[in-house]
Amino acid sequence: MNFNKSKSLVKEPVIRKSTVRVAIAGSSTPVRRSASASSTPVSARPANPDRFKLSSNHLPSRPVPPPKRPSHADRALSASRGLKRKSVTPQLSMFSSDEEDGGSSDVASGSDISRKRIKSSVSSIDSGGPRRALLAEEAFIEDAAPIKIIHGSQITSGKDHAKFKNPWSDTDFDTVRLQYPSRSIREKFELKMPKSEYNEYQPLEDIKETIFTICNFYFPPELEKLYNSEENETGFQRRFSRAAVHRDIDEFIDIVKDFNRILDGLIKDGRIKHELLHTSTLHLDWIKRILDQVYARTVSPQIETLRAYENGTDNVYGELLTGFVSKILEQTRLTHDQVFIDLGSGVGNVVLQAALECGAESWGIEMMPNPAALARLQAREFRARARLWGLSAGSIHLHEGDFTSFPSNKPVLEVLARADVVLVNNQAFTPSLNDKLRDMFLDLKDGCRVVSLKPFVPEGHKITNRNVGSVVNLFVQQKFTYFSNSVSWTDQMGSYYIARKDKRPLEAFLRRNGGGGGAK
Repeated sequence: MNFNKSKSLVKEPVIRKSTVRVAIAGSSTPVRRSASASSTPVSARPANPDRFKLSSNHLPSRPVPPPKRPSHADRALSASRGLKRKSVTPQLSMFSSDEEDGGSSDVASGSDISRKRIKSSVSSIDSGGPRRALLAEEAFIEDAAPIKIIHGSQITSGKDHAKFKNPWSDTDFDTVRLQYPSRSIREKFELKMPKSEYNEYQPLEDIKETIFTICNFYFPPELEKLYNSEENETGFQRRFSRAAVHRDIDEFIDIVKDFNRILDGLIKDGRIKHELLHTSTLHLDWIKRILDQVYARTVSPQIETLRAYENGTDNVYGELLTGFVSKILEQTRLTHDQVFIDLGSGVGNVVLQAALECGAESWGIEMMPNPAALARLQAREFRARARLWGLSAGSIHLHEGDFTSFPSNKPVLEVLARADVVLVNNQAFTPSLNDKLRDMFLDLKDGCRVVSLKPFVPEGHKITNRNVGSVVNLFVQQKFTYFSNSVSWTDQMGSYYIARKDKRPLEAFLRRNGGGGGAK
């Protein structure tokens, strides 16, 4: 080839252009003109539904398996926590983790859970063994020993009576008695309103929320739809709304009487008992209603006694809120045939919730006298009120004392040896107290889970020859994040940890390094 040949001698190729108009037979698609200066019409591309599909030559060699159907337990897990209401603004999940440890990392907050009835024959937590029995048989025996509860009227007429007023400027107040889903006594209420919006107890709201909860979880489906629907003109929700708009306390009383009559009939014909016999899951709304009633009658009137403790010491009081606790119980897979212990149990909220939600044998130990005394009050009211609601619960054991000092901690050591879940709200604990607790965990059984707000296994910890004798090597720990409405002392996000006793990583390290033997 001659690369020195002049360009002028090279003949340029000629490209001819031609436009051919083709008619599309049977097409009714309008012809769109080009945006260019040319007036030549351009036909629209006919839609081809298969043009993005793989040809037979590109199909995978192995058949794609069909999507896995969720098991009964999976469906119960997703249903037991309720459905989120549609919201204009996105809601942050309360919990998150990069790793899984027993269930989803999301849970709806109390305000997001709908009132929609959720029934399941498999408990959200008791999915791995025999069903838990929710029904308390003694609650439906006519001549059973009477229970003693703190009535709502005792809050509004007791030492705090000056904090309440007659409703809607009435010159006097009325009283009503509310039937619960059992053959137990009816609770007495004074129809009063709090003078301050900051007063936690509101008798009228207590009555309304209790009626809605009973309709939602005890009524047969056809009656629940009839009486608990906002769309139904004769339903309790619409009637309560009209009574409030008209400021009509007599209408409010009539609603309570109608509810009592309907519920009493369902108790006598056995339908309430039938509903409980076929239910083994407690919805979070159901749990909160009962625990809120107990708390309002025992702790709230004496809440000032919990503010007498110093920051910077081990004796700082704070509470884990109900939704957060429910998530922890789900993650740790606590069941009705297991043992739960709360070290530093405060007023006993978590102990009561573990007994109610899971039916577990529940223990709590608290060294501060004021919270320990309120915990005993709560436990007494809780036992009576659980029967009022027709429910069975796990046994409750409360101990006052220092869980790190012998002999006051002897009962604790005995329970720790057979515990399945240990909770330690160590957010305000000093490092020395956390070290003492870590040493106590040496005798936990394999598989026991320890839940804490500060890690007992240092983050990033690795087993080495230098630390091979440390108790932390017996635990495998995961870190999770909680968001707002999880703890009482802050509305900010924070971390919590679940450490499972598992000596296999340590044993593997010893084998690799010629250590032989086995870990304790």
